[in-house]
Amino acid sequence: MGSGSIVRPMNLSPSLCAKWFLLVSLVNLVLAGCGAIEPPPASYPHATVSFDVTVPLDTPADGVVTVVGSDPSLGGDTAPGFHLRRLREGQYTGAVRLPVGAEVSFALWVEDAWRPELSAEGAPVPRHTFRVDGDMTVNVTVARWGEPGEGPP
Repeated sequence: MGSGSIVRPMNLSPSLCAKWFLLVSLVNLVLAGCGAIEPPPASYPHATVSFDVTVPLDTPADGVVTVVGSDPSLGGDTAPGFHLRRLREGQYTGAVRLPVGAEVSFALWVEDAWRPELSAEGAPVPRHTFRVDGDMTVNVTVARWGEPGEGPP
């Protein structure tokens, strides 16, 4: 503006003022309804845990090796648990996302007749346990499978 310019107030009619007020109110409602004002949800770090399981050669080729564990993604200690996929004879694998810092325990079963993992001497194997400290691989070698039974709860 030059030194000789005159600034004149803008004349707004009452209906134009009402329209602007409604527009501003509507924009605020839309933004609030979209969650633009709310903080983002909390995130919890997870890690990829791979299971690499070596099984006895007498494991049926069509048998399903199952991890039944304490975390919900492993069945929450109930059947059916988490099914591993067969890579080749004697080798099964699978991966799940688990919370970092979680203490996890699990047992292995062959689901065809719910046969539990046993030691080489034929004794029940205690549950496997580990702590999720980041992406990791859990390696297990099964000595033998037990007799068919009822399986996990």
